[in-house]
Amino acid sequence: MNKKRTIILISVLIASYLSTSFFVVNEAEYSIVTRFGRTIAVHDEPGLNLKLPIPFERVVRFDKRNMYQIIPEEEFLTSDKKNIIVSSFLTWYIVDPEKFLTSLRTRAAAEARIENLVKSLFGASLGQKPFTDYIPADINQINDIQAAENISVMEQKIFTEASNLVSRDYGINLSSIGVSKFNFPAQNLISVYARMRAERERIAKSYRSEGDAEAKKIIANASRQSAEIIASAEAEAEIARGNGEAEAARIYAEAFKGKEEFYEFLRTLDVYGSIIDMDTTIILPEDSPLLELLTNPPLKNRSADKL
Repeated sequence: MNKKRTIILISVLIASYLSTSFFVVNEAEYSIVTRFGRTIAVHDEPGLNLKLPIPFERVVRFDKRNMYQIIPEEEFLTSDKKNIIVSSFLTWYIVDPEKFLTSLRTRAAAEARIENLVKSLFGASLGQKPFTDYIPADINQINDIQAAENISVMEQKIFTEASNLVSRDYGINLSSIGVSKFNFPAQNLISVYARMRAERERIAKSYRSEGDAEAKKIIANASRQSAEIIASAEAEAEIARGNGEAEAARIYAEAFKGKEEFYEFLRTLDVYGSIIDMDTTIILPEDSPLLELLTNPPLKNRSADKL
């Protein structure tokens, strides 16, 4: 009985040991067969596979899907010695599992290497431009757009450089890389806010100056148009007055045609009537034309001539 149990136990142990020769490859992973640390085979197709049992051969598995990695905040110096805090993110996947195993062995090691690489590239890139190229000193929309473009160019540059390095050294392809936050340390806040406030005041002053200039321009245009209208009206009035006087003279000339002395008499009365009123006392010499006119009017002389 004991012998039978021993045989069963040994059979189970042998079966268990031999079962380590079989392994299943998942469709979302690479399976690498190693023999004493040396790569024997790489399996990337799903299914059942065979190998030597442990400890002769082992299976190392790596995920072949995209992996998301967050790069923690880091403080960098710009070309003008200003501090910027940057955090970023990236996605990557394994394309050469054998190289990945040889150079890194684990995902944790890969993330540490990639983090160091990306931070060094950010530091080198940020150190080539001044602070305001990434965080504008004003609130002008154009400057905001330019800063966003600068960040985008930097992202693309770092993506290209990092992709070449990790592909060559680690068997990794980068899918994307981006900046998740651009900020500045607390010691820079006061100077940044002061600069932004000064820029707002400059813009407000500029708007006020433009408004004052526009108001003066409008007032000047209105005054000029008013003067032109008045001058035009006065000119038209003078023309109308001249036309009226000419028409009146024509009518008078027709009415008093052949009665020139009478017309002269009336005109003379009009003139004296404009300068003499009821309270006026006039002292005239004997040879005064006015005295002659008052004592011997032309009508009286004409009547005497007719008699």
